[in-house]
Amino acid sequence: MVPEFADEHAIDKFATSVGEWLLTQRFGSVVPVAYRHFLWEPPGDWRIDPPHVVIELTVEDPPPPPDNWRSLPFEEQVRAWHWPESDTDAAEMAALGFALTQEIPAGLAPLHPVSVKFLARSEAEADGR
Repeated sequence: MVPEFADEHAIDKFATSVGEWLLTQRFGSVVPVAYRHFLWEPPGDWRIDPPHVVIELTVEDPPPPPDNWRSLPFEEQVRAWHWPESDTDAAEMAALGFALTQEIPAGLAPLHPVSVKFLARSEAEADGR
């Protein structure tokens, strides 16, 4: 449960500023097109593991896998259908870096107030998001 001193309006404003900023960025193959956010509240004691904002970032679909993807080891096959890890890592680190330049609202984890979840545009459209 979010601590009683959390400012929901400030948290929403904070999440919106991070999401809007992400829409103006590009991280290699990770090209943001939309976002939505929600507050993730970990189970247990919020003083030990405080809540943080999750930005669900809809991005252009990952690049197609190479023609020989079926001949790759299983782990590489899975990676071939996703964005390069270096691009998603860059997007996550940039979002955190930007978030830390903002005023962190009461009730959020002060050192890690935001995380990013990636959603392919085709997936989002299929889900009607």
